[in-house]
Amino acid sequence: METPHQAYLALLNELSSSLDQLSQLARQKTQAVQRDDLIGLDEALKQEQAMTLSLRGLEQKRLKAVSQLDLEGSSLSSLASRYPDAMQIQARQTAEKLLRSYQEYRCAAEVARNTLELNLHEIEKIIAASGVDTAGSPGYAAPVPEPPKRMKTDFRA
Repeated sequence: METPHQAYLALLNELSSSLDQLSQLARQKTQAVQRDDLIGLDEALKQEQAMTLSLRGLEQKRLKAVSQLDLEGSSLSSLASRYPDAMQIQARQTAEKLLRSYQEYRCAAEVARNTLELNLHEIEKIIAASGVDTAGSPGYAAPVPEPPKRMKTDFRA
C-alpha cells in the first residue's frame, strides 16, 4: 500500500512530467511562429490549454496532500527535511527534478512569448506601413451592435 508520503512524491513526479510536456509545447509554438505555421501554432495552443486544465486538477490534489502531510508553508527545497529518514533522498531527488522541469518550462515559455510578441510587432509595422486604418478593425473590444429599429423603444411616451 502506498503511503501518503509516497503518493505525494508520485504527484510531484506527475507534475514534473506535465511541466516537461508544457516545455515541449512551448518549443512547438516557437517553431510554428518561426515557420509562419498558424495551424501548428493553433494546435499547440489547444494542447497547451488542455494541459493547463489538467494542471489545475493536479494543483488541487497537491493542496490536499500538503494539508494531509502538514507541509503548509514549507518550500519545495526543504521538502526532504520534512520527510521520514528512509525517504529523504527520494524526496530530494523528486524536488530537484520538479524544480529543473519548472525552470526549463519558464525558459521555453519566455522564448515562445518573446517570439510571438516580436512577430506581432512586425505584423503591426507592416499593416501600419501599408496605410491600412486599423481603428475600426476587430480586436479585443468588439463594437456594440445597434438593435433593429423595431426593437427601439421611446421611453418618453
